[in-house]
Amino acid sequence: MLRKNSIDDVVLALADAPEDPRTGNKVLYSVDWVADKPSMIGQVNHDWVRRELAWFNSGSDQLQDMEAPVPQLFQACAGQDGRVNSAYGHILFGSSEVLPPAPTLYQRIVMTILNEGEGTRHAVAIISDRDIHNIARMNGRNDFICTNALNVMIDADHRLHIIAQMRSMDAVFGYRADWSMWDSLMQRLLYDLGQVHDGKLRPIITRGDITFQVANLHVYPRHFALLGETAFDTEERIDRRLWQHTSELSERLEP
Repeated sequence: MLRKNSIDDVVLALADAPEDPRTGNKVLYSVDWVADKPSMIGQVNHDWVRRELAWFNSGSDQLQDMEAPVPQLFQACAGQDGRVNSAYGHILFGSSEVLPPAPTLYQRIVMTILNEGEGTRHAVAIISDRDIHNIARMNGRNDFICTNALNVMIDADHRLHIIAQMRSMDAVFGYRADWSMWDSLMQRLLYDLGQVHDGKLRPIITRGDITFQVANLHVYPRHFALLGETAFDTEERIDRRLWQHTSELSERLEP
């Protein structure tokens, strides 16, 4: 089995990454890792997560439906109609003229797994749009969706996995926001799939991994100091773990 990158691996690689002279950002291209923490760099704002998840699960794409204060980043993305493209809850759970007709995209994922079985590779949610180059600027918006697609798969051990494929991600705020949504989606899928019995003995589906596959993972210059602090803490934690492992090994080998 191939070793999967961890968040620690990615943080240390970002700290060592050169700065792109065109943007000033530190950038990694074509990177993937298992996302098992709510934050890669810095601390989570739990109040923001609460408000964002409420909006995500509402299925709305209107900023007026988000509990204030609405982050400036979202306000900068919104069009004259107060709507944003990167409303992932709307794409998965909502309905509008630009989305496929009912059932919702989320319901299609669940139905695909139930109808085709746990081995299906068709439980896919296309998040971005083929016409994204035009939609990104529609009605005055400035919102080129970052996530291309979600792949939902169940392995032979009945573990549910979500693989998020992205064109671009900010490793600080972007990661925290996306992880909280896909973690919520994971819990929702486990609950809904666990409710189906249909008179048959079904294996229990358990939680697997959330994996990010990102084409361009970056840190903005304003967060370089925070990245440095996180990388330092990461190295210390790894060194302590290595020292502890070496000490335990030496004790076992002593006559």
